[in-house]
Order: sequence, then structure tokens, then C-alpha cells
Amino acid sequence: MKDIFIENQRILILQGIERNITLSNEMASRLLRIYGHSLSQEKTNAICYWLEQRGLVTIEKLDESIFVMKLTRHGSEVAKGFVREEGVDLPVED
Repeated sequence: MKDIFIENQRILILQGIERNITLSNEMASRLLRIYGHSLSQEKTNAICYWLEQRGLVTIEKLDESIFVMKLTRHGSEVAKGFVREEGVDLPVED
């Protein structure tokens, strides 16, 4: 069964980075919880790595379980809604 929430989770993470310059994978999990997405850290990490594979973020590992993400130029454009990316929802309005 297709996960109907995954595209929303991806844009929420991108927008979280856009607002804060960087975002750790642990903070990404907390951010998703605020919007009603309770995911395991493993699932959140999988979303983050997907964003990296698509060229939307860069990831810097701090240790075995924690990493920090930054937006690429393309990721910033997607987060702001200037460009569409397959598999990512339109930006969420606050």
C-alpha cells in the first residue's frame, strides 16, 4: 500500500531546514510529530536520505546516529514552492 503521507513529510522537512538553516535528523522527527506524523527515527532517516539522493539536501554525519541536513539550491527552491519535485508536496502554509 502506498504511503499517502510521505510527500507531505518530505516538504515539512525541507521547510524546517529552510526556516532554521540546518536541521538534525532528531529534530526532523520532532518537527514531523508536531504535524501529526509519528515516525520511528529509522523511517525519518530514510526520508532524509531520500531527500539527499534527490539532491535536495546535503547530509553531514556528526556520529553514528545523528546527522545534520542543509538545503541545496534546488532544495531551497522546492521548499519555497518555486520548483516542483516529483514525490514532494507543495509547501505547507503556516
